[in-house]
Amino acid sequence: MQTDPQQGQQSGPPPFPPSWPVPVPGSQPWPPAQPIVPPTWFPPPATPVSPPPPPGFLPPGSPQFPPYGYGGPGPVAPVAPAVPRASRRHTWLVALAISFFVVASLVSCGVLLFLSFQQARQYLSLSTSSGSLSITHHVLVEDYYTALQDQNYQLAYSLLASNATVKGQHLDLNGYVQLARAQDERFGKIGSFSIQEVDPNHFTVTVWRDQAIYDVHVTFAAESLSLFDGISSVDGI
Repeated sequence: MQTDPQQGQQSGPPPFPPSWPVPVPGSQPWPPAQPIVPPTWFPPPATPVSPPPPPGFLPPGSPQFPPYGYGGPGPVAPVAPAVPRASRRHTWLVALAISFFVVASLVSCGVLLFLSFQQARQYLSLSTSSGSLSITHHVLVEDYYTALQDQNYQLAYSLLASNATVKGQHLDLNGYVQLARAQDERFGKIGSFSIQEVDPNHFTVTVWRDQAIYDVHVTFAAESLSLFDGISSVDGI
């Protein structure tokens, strides 16, 4: 029995799968090709790589921190703004006025203190002189009458001032000795005496003799403040 060659071809598997589109007679098997459009975007150019900066380099605008292992710079003093010339002149005039006022105040205070010190010193000096005169004159009167009591007439006369008066008279040494001896012969030798101070320049001496008791007024020159002035007057012996 002969086999038909067409039957043998029909019994084999088809050359394409059933899902493949079968071309229709009279139509194009593929869609027409699209025209090629040149690209409008290109990748950015590659950035050149810079070598690494040296140690401690900081780019501009970055915080200024010292590199590791190094101390930071010291504080920078602020720069004072320029002062106008007129302002400097005004400042100089104000400083000059203040200095003049301070100096004038110090001078005034110094003058016032000096005057106060001088016044206080003068007052203390007068007070001290008055007390010293009182003591000195009292001792001088006591020495004068002690010399008369001892009949040392020359010593008693030396305690009188150069222009002294005795009973209203200016006597030299001989005249004074004669007057003192006559007083001793008439009323007796001085037995004792007492001194009463009226003021630093005036004293009252009460004299006790054998035949008389009387008071003698002893005066020092009021205008003299010397501690070594003598008796200026006595109204008795």
